[in-house]
Amino acid sequence: MQNSYKVTGTLTDGSTVELDQALPLRHTKVRLYIEPLLVQNPIPYAEVVAEIRRRQQARGHVAPTRAEVDAHLLQERSSWGE
Repeated sequence: MQNSYKVTGTLTDGSTVELDQALPLRHTKVRLYIEPLLVQNPIPYAEVVAEIRRRQQARGHVAPTRAEVDAHLLQERSSWGE
């Protein structure tokens, strides 16, 4: 009798499933039974961003200024030719 495996994954488009864990199989044909899983109470985007900003503020995070980012990018890009 062949082994069977039960894993979860994400349907990334109409024909691709990205598994949450690797299977001990080589390149081979497999049979899939697809059962959509309902996400329990997904957190709204605005709440996620608010929580991230709250944690950043709590640890004293200071975002770089536009000038600092531009200077960093200029420095990084100038090193590409070396």
